[in-house]
Amino acid sequence: MALVGDFPRLDGRWRDSIRMSWSGYDLDRIAARMPGCFHLVSSLDGHVRARGTASGMRRLFSARIAGVTVGCDRADVLAGAVGGTLDEDALILRLLEPSVPHPFGGRPLWREVSAVPEGYDLCLSPRGGERVVRWWQPPQPHLSLEEGAPRFAQALADAVGVRTAAGGVVSADLSGGLDSTPVCFLAARGPAKLIMFTQSGIDGGHDDAVWARRAAAHLPGAEHLLMDPNELAPFYTGLLTAGQGLDEPALGGRIRGTRTELATLLSAKGSRLHLTGEGGDQVVQAMDAYIHDTLRANLRTGLRHLRALSAECRWTLGATIRAATDRRSYQRWLGDAMSDLSPMYVNDRRPAMMGWDAPPALPPWITAEAREHLRHVILRELEAISPLAPTRGQHMALMHIIPSTRPCRQIARYTAEAGLPYHFPFLDDRVIEACLAVRLHERTTPFVFKPLTVAAMRDIVPGEVLARRNKAEFSREVHSGLLARRAELAELLTDSHMARLGLVDTETLRQAALVLYPPRLPVGYLEMTLAVETWLRANSQLTAKARKLRCRT
Repeated sequence: MALVGDFPRLDGRWRDSIRMSWSGYDLDRIAARMPGCFHLVSSLDGHVRARGTASGMRRLFSARIAGVTVGCDRADVLAGAVGGTLDEDALILRLLEPSVPHPFGGRPLWREVSAVPEGYDLCLSPRGGERVVRWWQPPQPHLSLEEGAPRFAQALADAVGVRTAAGGVVSADLSGGLDSTPVCFLAARGPAKLIMFTQSGIDGGHDDAVWARRAAAHLPGAEHLLMDPNELAPFYTGLLTAGQGLDEPALGGRIRGTRTELATLLSAKGSRLHLTGEGGDQVVQAMDAYIHDTLRANLRTGLRHLRALSAECRWTLGATIRAATDRRSYQRWLGDAMSDLSPMYVNDRRPAMMGWDAPPALPPWITAEAREHLRHVILRELEAISPLAPTRGQHMALMHIIPSTRPCRQIARYTAEAGLPYHFPFLDDRVIEACLAVRLHERTTPFVFKPLTVAAMRDIVPGEVLARRNKAEFSREVHSGLLARRAELAELLTDSHMARLGLVDTETLRQAALVLYPPRLPVGYLEMTLAVETWLRANSQLTAKARKLRCRT
């Protein structure tokens, strides 16, 4: 058996368990207890099994090369070996990010490469056969907050401990929020010296620095590096090359230059890895669909939560009632959702997140041909799909987690190339399992901010730090970065690869990116479009071989 990634030191107890294993299922039971984030490959009597993580933070792909099935953690490596050609269907699905419906998310961009689904093994027989077998099932949300909080605290402590156990110097983000701050306090308890990094915002209301100083005051043994916004590369630095070295387009390209520069800086200060709280938002709390489950399990609690959330979000009464009483299956919900791919606007007063997932949506610059082709791609497979969990709340909880690992996986790669790999303890399987096991309405509530984190960290993080009830955001940095990169944006869109494929209306896209961005349209739509465009630019040999979409529809 081989482990590749982050895992505990294999002492006598672990080694004895592995040595006594007689089957792959024995190894499954051992790996299910291990903290960390790793690939696992085993060979027993010629039968090979390989897997990534249930979260998707570590992925596995396969392809046939010279008649032999080969597995790899990077789709582009396999594509290079087989001379891969662009899969236009997979590409157009990426325009729905971050709300690509299950099971269409994360498909490789090459026709000759297949993805092993999250939570499945790639099994190879001695005679050359191959199949995928499920090894992971999400836990049922059966624990109370009081029962689940200690388990979550231990799982997160183990995840951080795996990274700090080797000592030396490690660094970590410290935003002062309820994700990065617990990671810093847990890291400070380990044998490694800790450098904490905080970047203040250009908006006067950005209060990360205030809360970060408050937290750092309780960690005198750690170094706190607080930097002004102008001390690091601004957002969208290196826009034209943001897709290079990635095996898929992913959100987060705007911070690539910033994160790469920070990785170089912290590496020069001796850090061997960097910890971040990314993934905490997705893991410790569920989305609005949890109310749908709660109404059926505990009507009084569900109504109380629904009234509070409806008032907070200003949902209309009619839309709220329709969402709460909706009993459509996942297949029917998705089929209905495909009839309307209009963009989701900010403050539209609809409880859109009470469905099985966020409704699939496309920005206004996507062509009519691309929209129709996308509908065809999804509807032709509709009858064969099923949700990740039997209830909306748990399905959407998983759909909130798995897509979030895709940009993190790319960040981990390019920061490692810059000398300082990023690590995401919240996205370790054991941490995710501990959170998913807690009842949805207890780890998510309109009345308390991140109640599971507060309960779990009560004996680790001081109360005055856990008292934070908000998150800072970087919208000013986003828009100022776009403004500063107008020349690069214009160059990128002048000869657009997406336009050549018939995916975007160039004039509408240029208007949004360079002149007047549509009011209330989330900037994430533009960011994903730029991610696809820069990825195609970095893989221009693929678009040279691809045929224009409207000719294929």
